Amino acid sequence: MFFRNSTISGPVTLALACACFVTSTALATDLPPLTAAESQTFWSSPEDAIPEVRHAVKKENEGQHFLYCDELHLELFEPLLRNLGGGYMGVGTDQAYLFIGWMRPSFAWLTDYDPLVVLMHKVYAAFLTEATTPAEFQALWRDKKAGLAVLNRRAASDPQLPAMLRLFEQQEYYTLRRLEYLSRPVGKNKVKTFVNDADDYAYVRALVVARRVRPMLGNLLADKGLRGVADAARKLGVTIRGLYLSNAEQYWKYADAFRQNIQAQPFDGQSVILRSQASKPSNHDYRYYLQAATVFATQMANPKVQSVYQAVPFVAIDDPTTAPLTVIDADGKRTLKWTKPPVKPTGVAPVQP
Repeated sequence: MFFRNSTISGPVTLALACACFVTSTALATDLPPLTAAESQTFWSSPEDAIPEVRHAVKKENEGQHFLYCDELHLELFEPLLRNLGGGYMGVGTDQAYLFIGWMRPSFAWLTDYDPLVVLMHKVYAAFLTEATTPAEFQALWRDKKAGLAVLNRRAASDPQLPAMLRLFEQQEYYTLRRLEYLSRPVGKNKVKTFVNDADDYAYVRALVVARRVRPMLGNLLADKGLRGVADAARKLGVTIRGLYLSNAEQYWKYADAFRQNIQAQPFDGQSVILRSQASKPSNHDYRYYLQAATVFATQMANPKVQSVYQAVPFVAIDDPTTAPLTVIDADGKRTLKWTKPPVKPTGVAPVQP
C-alpha cells in the first residue's frame, strides 16, 4: 500500500483484497435500458417508515434536516473511488452525485431517513434531466424563476410538486453555495466533480435519465429499506461497492437492526464503507474514513464492537487547517493521509476489541 506523506496531488494506489481500482471507464450510455422486470425490482423494493425521531450527535440538533453537506474534504475519497463500478448506496444529498460521478456505478440507491432529503433528490433529478452541462445545472439553482419553471414542467404529474417548489425556494441559496464550493480548485489540482467536469456530470445525468438512481426512505436502524436494497441488488446482479454513512454512526450505538443491514449487503473484496466523524472543534471539519466493507461486516458480527469509535481508530488533529483520511484495507492495515502535513506527528489510536 503506497501513499505520499503529503497533500494529495496525484494518483493513489490502494489494495483492498484484490484491487480498489477497476480499469473500466464506463459511460452511462453503455448501459442497456432497464427491462420491465429490472425496473420493477429496482423501484419496488420496500422503504422504511418515517422515523419518530431523527437522531443527531447533539440532543439539541435532533430533528434537523441535513439538506446540503458540510463535509469540506470529500475529495480525499476521489482517487480511491474512481471507476469502482458496482452499485452505490448512501445517505445525504449532494454527496451522492459526487460519489456516482467518481464510482460510475450501474445503479444508485439514495437512502435517507428524512423525507425532505428524498424530496431534495427529486429536485436534483429534475434539474439533472433538464441541464446538459454542469454550468446549466448550476444556473438553475442560481435563477429562481428558471428553476421553478423546470420543476413545474419536469414534475408536473408528481403529487409532491408543491412541496418540491417550496423546498427549492427555501434551499436554492444554500445548495448553490455548496455546489460552488465543490467547483473550487483543491490545492494545485482541481479534483473532478459532477459540477466541474463534463464527463462526471454526463455520467451522473445519464444514470438519472436512465432511471437507475432511486431516492428512497431508508433508515439505517430499521429493517426494510436497506435489506430490500440488498435483495434487489442481488436480483439485479449488482455488488454494492460503495456505502456512504456520513457521520450517522456517531448518533447511536450499534443496534441489531443496523448490524443486520450491513451484513445483508452483497459486498465483495472491492467494496468500501465511506464515513466521516465530526471534528469541528479541532479543524472546523470532519475526520474521514474509508474501510474495506468486508472488514466492517465482520465487525458487525462481533457484539463487542458496539460503536463507530471501536470500529475505526481515533485520529488526533493537531493542525486545525488539515483533515485526515484513514484507510483500512481488507487485511485490517491502516494508512493515514492528510489534506496537508500536520504541524506535529499525529498517530492513530488502536481500535479496541
